[in-house]
Amino acid sequence: MLGLITLLLIGLLVIFATLAMLCAFSAKHPPRHATGWALAHNAPISPATHDIEFEEWILDRPGGVRLPVWDVPGTNPDAPCLVLLHGWSRSKLTWLIRLKWWRSRASRLVIPDLRGHGEATPNGSTLGDADVDDVLALLERVAAPKVVLVGRSMGSVVAIKTAARSNGNTVAGVIAVAPYEKLADTIRARLKLQSLPATPIVELTMSLLRALGIRDTSTIAAAAELRMPLLIVQGGKDPVSNPESARAIAEAHEKTRLVMVDQAGHGDHWDLEGDRLDDEVERFLADVSSNPKT
Repeated sequence: MLGLITLLLIGLLVIFATLAMLCAFSAKHPPRHATGWALAHNAPISPATHDIEFEEWILDRPGGVRLPVWDVPGTNPDAPCLVLLHGWSRSKLTWLIRLKWWRSRASRLVIPDLRGHGEATPNGSTLGDADVDDVLALLERVAAPKVVLVGRSMGSVVAIKTAARSNGNTVAGVIAVAPYEKLADTIRARLKLQSLPATPIVELTMSLLRALGIRDTSTIAAAAELRMPLLIVQGGKDPVSNPESARAIAEAHEKTRLVMVDQAGHGDHWDLEGDRLDDEVERFLADVSSNPKT
């Protein structure tokens, strides 16, 4: 009997270890939403699809990492430069749907593919960790006098953490859509969505990711260090970035406005309350533009 129990325990450990390895691998290697994906889905492939002129250049990073960037002239010279950061498993294609709207509210749009996403090379995401250093390098190259970082999901976490480490005279504001506190929280939530046990898979997965050099730092702690205004847009029914985390991030920084979309999930905020959210973003950008120093 003891031997059978031992075998069952070993079997469970093997199963949990296998699931953790699969989880870590899939987290680091998200689906590629690149040009091929867009063509297959009859989706826009670049700003040129909307008859918008743009430049494309590469941000070279240590270790042979190459991040493609779209550089789009804005139509409002008095507005800040907007850096748009996509979420996990997405790419710069994310922003094409409402590109004209963002362009009319910016002096310049800078839209990169983050590591392991879109057309970036080589393969392998750092899940928002090394991305912070990448965006800081991007800001240095862009050299805009006033920048607002705009991010969705993982991109919103990268935006908050980048702003916390940047020169506040350059980054004038942050717009974070569906931020989360820690990477482990999103992994736990995604396992739940797949009806898989979170414990001990999350703990094992995070151990594997740490062994690969990926740090899981606090978004709340980063928000507390911000010196510029923060606008958070959060869905009340978000199964990935939960509302409690958004509230905690907002409470960590006194210059935060939290806008809740009660019926929204992880990505349908504008589908449900687009006019209201447009007004909130416009008001935020107007305040940032009129403030000579944040």
